[in-house]
Amino acid sequence: MISKKTFIFIAFTAAIFMAFGFQNSSEHKVLFEKAKFTMETKGDLKGAIKLFSEIIKKYPDEREYAAKSQLYIGLCYEKLGLKEAKYAQKAFQKVLDNYPERQEEVALAKEKLASMVKVLKKVPHKPTFRKIRIPTKLTWDVHLSPDGQKVILASDKKLWIMPISGKLGPDFPGAPVKLNTDDVEVNRYGLAWSGDGKWIAFSDANLDEEQEGNMAVYIVSAQGGKPKKVHEIYPDVRVVNHRMSLSPYGKTLAFSSVEGNEQHIYTISVDGGLPKQLVDALAREPVFSPDGKLIAYVKDKNLGRGGGGLWIIPTHGGTPKLAAKAGMASSPIWSPGGDMIAFLDYKDYGYEAGQIQIVPIEEDGEAAGEMIAIDPPEGIRRVRLLAGWTPDNKIGAIFKSHLEFGLYTLPAKGGKAALVSHGGYPGQPRWSPDGKRIFHTNVADDGSGDWQELAIAFVSAKGGKVTTVPIQSDAKIYKPTSGGGNNVSPDGKMIIFSGWKQGGSGMHIWTLPVDGGKPKQLTKAPAPITDQFPCWSPDGKAIAFVRARKSKNYFLGYGETNIYIVQVNGGEPKPLTSESDMVSFGSIAWSPDGKLLAYFSRDEETSWDGTLNVIPVDGGEPRVLGKVQKIHGNKELAWSPDSKRIAFNGPEYYDKVIKVISLKDGSIVDIETDLVDTNIYHLDWSPDGNRLAFGGSQGGVPEFWLMEDFLPKEKTKKKSK
Repeated sequence: MISKKTFIFIAFTAAIFMAFGFQNSSEHKVLFEKAKFTMETKGDLKGAIKLFSEIIKKYPDEREYAAKSQLYIGLCYEKLGLKEAKYAQKAFQKVLDNYPERQEEVALAKEKLASMVKVLKKVPHKPTFRKIRIPTKLTWDVHLSPDGQKVILASDKKLWIMPISGKLGPDFPGAPVKLNTDDVEVNRYGLAWSGDGKWIAFSDANLDEEQEGNMAVYIVSAQGGKPKKVHEIYPDVRVVNHRMSLSPYGKTLAFSSVEGNEQHIYTISVDGGLPKQLVDALAREPVFSPDGKLIAYVKDKNLGRGGGGLWIIPTHGGTPKLAAKAGMASSPIWSPGGDMIAFLDYKDYGYEAGQIQIVPIEEDGEAAGEMIAIDPPEGIRRVRLLAGWTPDNKIGAIFKSHLEFGLYTLPAKGGKAALVSHGGYPGQPRWSPDGKRIFHTNVADDGSGDWQELAIAFVSAKGGKVTTVPIQSDAKIYKPTSGGGNNVSPDGKMIIFSGWKQGGSGMHIWTLPVDGGKPKQLTKAPAPITDQFPCWSPDGKAIAFVRARKSKNYFLGYGETNIYIVQVNGGEPKPLTSESDMVSFGSIAWSPDGKLLAYFSRDEETSWDGTLNVIPVDGGEPRVLGKVQKIHGNKELAWSPDSKRIAFNGPEYYDKVIKVISLKDGSIVDIETDLVDTNIYHLDWSPDGNRLAFGGSQGGVPEFWLMEDFLPKEKTKKKSK
């Protein structure tokens, strides 16, 4: 069905063509009317600018229509708002310069230029960005003190205060000082200063398992001391859900918490009592205004995975007011005077980059003018957090540096690594049995785009183009970034992988022809069971995998986890391990001689560290080979072809070390990669034993920056008085 606007345009265009008899001499008039229709009726201002520009270029001798087109270009830019004001000014000036004889258009252009003097005063200077060269590893949650002189951050479950400037100059911080929290361990996320800088809020790093993963929130003096427990909250998994705020004098805490699969914002006295829900709508990231009368927050969607605009509500409740429309607002901060709010918006500008928006605010919380939009500096992958607004109008921010991925091979004894693919997000590399190809997960087709739509792919072991393995299925099957398996069968004909169907309830094990085709589902465990980390038996007749029961609460990880074996031709999977084996939800590997399965086992005392174990496939007691630090989904196991050694990547989530442990005596050797600033994740050992394959990443780390000179001169002068 033709829309009303389209019908009007067709009829109008037909009338124009009839009026001018389809003569070539009238084409510029038809194009002009099309451009006006695009501007005024369709509202496509950028499309209209292209059409008006086409008239000026194609028909320079048609002075009347060229002048009108130049004027309309200015009108389009004017409608696009403050950030395009300088382009509108240039367009109007061109009418005066290029078409002085066109009195009507010149008069209108002069009128517009006169009115734009006030508009252009609002246009900000081009902001400057300055990186503070903090030598220690940062987390994604660093906050400026209200006086702008220092930051708080959490590291190694301790709270630290660091001066922004040290003796080496303004770009180099002072020495960090550990704040006494009386042995209460500090979570990496969820830090906040009170407005007077005397109090700090934080959450406990130790989860309360009896409360299903609730986190205790504390306040402590900025000088250190015994923290006071305020309340227990459940922020779920997303980092943005942890963000909270203290009132100007530290008397009230604002936070968000999840209950019944919904997230809402609350306030509570730090002296105790019951929390008060502020709005009925789903919301997160509440922030007190400097005078404590208002709270800004952002609309929530899907427990922090999405959202909407920026809203403001009186601290004691009332009717919320929309301060700014946004695709996905996040990280609001108030200016010291309380007359502006800066926040991030992701959806319309690309989730990875984001854009910094600044909106003027009236005393009652109403938006007071047009927003200022600021892009991050080049080379920054994403703005993760606005860390605070200083009294001298600097905004602190945590930026994520540009992240690049590649697939590498390395001599098994160490040495010079070779890059076999670059770009995309290659993971879980697996050699083909003949050693000629490396199968892995990567972004579909061209190796760039959304991580979450990963495909099984392969690349030549010598390097080259990444090729996607096509899956023929009516349902979309999603592959995880870790735990997918992707192992090629010993005869080189089939691939085994873990994935979940769109609309499904968990991960299952699938087989797929190595050249693509229709996948076959092998396991069908009901939710909340998930099956991952599959691997082939050396004879190709069976598949081992990890089956785990998902905990209700993300922070508690997985419940009972065991290794199961299922026959390729079907049947009921049979457990190999029991609950007492403490199998970790992570990589497993079948020894090439077919006798053992290697797996990670977590210690009872800690949720991260553990051991590397092997267990006989035919039954028997497992044997501990050695201690392992920080077990996680990116840490993978790979046997040497002679079944005498096992390789795994180092202790950090992204690390620079490959370790090889001896089955005979448990001794461990570190394999040097000779790579600079490249972190290793996932790995596999080549069939001939000569090389290792692994994924590598560069960048993507948190950096602390200050943004300066972002306000119009007029606004800056008012603030400085």
